[in-house]
Amino acid sequence: MRSIFLNFPEGAAGAGLFLLRLSNMVSLLASASINLDGARSWIGVLLATGLVIGIRTRLAALLCAALALSDLTNAEPVATLSQLTALIALMLTGPGAYSADARLFGRRTISLAAGR
Repeated sequence: MRSIFLNFPEGAAGAGLFLLRLSNMVSLLASASINLDGARSWIGVLLATGLVIGIRTRLAALLCAALALSDLTNAEPVATLSQLTALIALMLTGPGAYSADARLFGRRTISLAAGR
């Protein structure tokens, strides 16, 4: 059975994905700080933290997109559209090599002992 994480790009592509996760975190925290109702702000902070660390990145990006869509009436539509585009790009590309997902689900090497 194949995983949804086909590969974890390293180098410049991995750094670019980290920057994408970081910019999504900043925009999510900025929109969550505008909303001062308690539960919504805490959900935004938890999702933003999960994004920047790279834990279950595709699921976190999907939940962040749902949070951004629910805030569409209160925010500027252009900013929300930009945030949604970045989140969709992150869902499609995955977390990259510099994430917790890469550490948990990354490439595995199986070595067989000689002579058995």
